[in-house]
Amino acid sequence: MSALSLHDSLERPAPVPQRPGVGLLGCGVVGAGVARRLLLAHPGLLRAVAVRDPAKSRDVDWGTWDGDPFAVVDDPNVTVVVECIGGVRLARELVLRAIAHGKDVVTANKELIAHDGPWLRAFAARTGATLHYEASVGGAIPILRALETSLADEPILEIGGVVNGTTNFVLSQMEGGAGYSDALAKAQRLGYAEADPRNDVEGVDAAHKLAILATLAFGRPVAPSALAQRGISAIVPADIAFAAERGWRLKLVALARRTEGGVEAAVTPAYVPRSHAFARPDGAENVVRVVGANSGSLEFFGLGAGGAASASSVVGDIMSAIELRARGIAPHRGVVGDPLPVTGLQLPVVGPAAIPLLT
Repeated sequence: MSALSLHDSLERPAPVPQRPGVGLLGCGVVGAGVARRLLLAHPGLLRAVAVRDPAKSRDVDWGTWDGDPFAVVDDPNVTVVVECIGGVRLARELVLRAIAHGKDVVTANKELIAHDGPWLRAFAARTGATLHYEASVGGAIPILRALETSLADEPILEIGGVVNGTTNFVLSQMEGGAGYSDALAKAQRLGYAEADPRNDVEGVDAAHKLAILATLAFGRPVAPSALAQRGISAIVPADIAFAAERGWRLKLVALARRTEGGVEAAVTPAYVPRSHAFARPDGAENVVRVVGANSGSLEFFGLGAGGAASASSVVGDIMSAIELRARGIAPHRGVVGDPLPVTGLQLPVVGPAAIPLLT
């Protein structure tokens, strides 16, 4: 099957003859941030909110909580469905239902997009809907929009960076003398890490984000299951000291490089010289570097974890969806076709823990 370009589009049905309305699915850390932003800056835009427990007290000034997310998706007053519940099975079902109704969808669900994003987007184009997921990578950093607009015609040679705020916070704390367990516990207290942090610390989250970035950058699906991944749970203070003695920093790096036959990619802890772009983030900050054949090296830097950062991108996507609908702009068909072949990242390893060195 041949790949479809991001620029290919289908004719969009006539705009829905009603004023825009947002249906929010989930009101956790990110969802609550989205709700507060909409209520403050766009009164009347938020029409319905579905939560798992309508009786639970929340720091959001909203009248009636709905316990049925499918009712929110089906609500005729809702034109944009915002999925903030997380997970895959229920989220996929709700997103598919919204798209089938021709409703625009905004999500921060990196796992869903990494696995199903290309075909979900292609399906959305066929129903006249759009699928937006800027918040799935990099928090408030507008990297996906840059790849789809300013860099849409640029041959990308390499993309990657430090894309998990939890692990970067933990490693930054360890540089300051904290042990791994104490640093992780602090990240959890501050809301940078989940109660079950395994997806973050074992590199799963970063692999999902790298798959999304590489798919958009290289124009063909990159399966997250094909990406080699190694997390930070085995990192000890001696590894941090080894880096410091040599003027390096230790980072969880996600990196993909285009090769003649496919992609060379991995998620791995890596020693990075302090002069390198990937050494720049502290705490929960992220950085993404794009290397283009014509553009050269471009760096995107900012806060990559926390509810406020992700909510900022979600609200931006909501506004974009509404604008595209109002202007009658046809959606992209997405990136489809056979997944690119992926091989492991070829980097030298150093030190007693055999950690790769990125130069």
